[in-house]
Amino acid sequence: MKNSIKHCPICKKEKNGENTFCEIHEKAKKSLLEGYELWLKAYGILSWEAYLKELSALDERVGKTVKEVIDYERFFKK
Repeated sequence: MKNSIKHCPICKKEKNGENTFCEIHEKAKKSLLEGYELWLKAYGILSWEAYLKELSALDERVGKTVKEVIDYERFFKK
């Protein structure tokens, strides 16, 4: 049987089950999604792409792991 271990597309660490990312990047993605829900409540209509772009502009206020997920979502996600 072929080895079917999957890896995080950002850091190449092993990921769990059907998750897209490793545990750390999965937590960062969850945090992004929770923040997006709050922004939608506060500002109304805001696309996921616009939200990620706004967060990217906050460079020093966004953690490294979250920034990695933002970059992946913006530039590498198919």
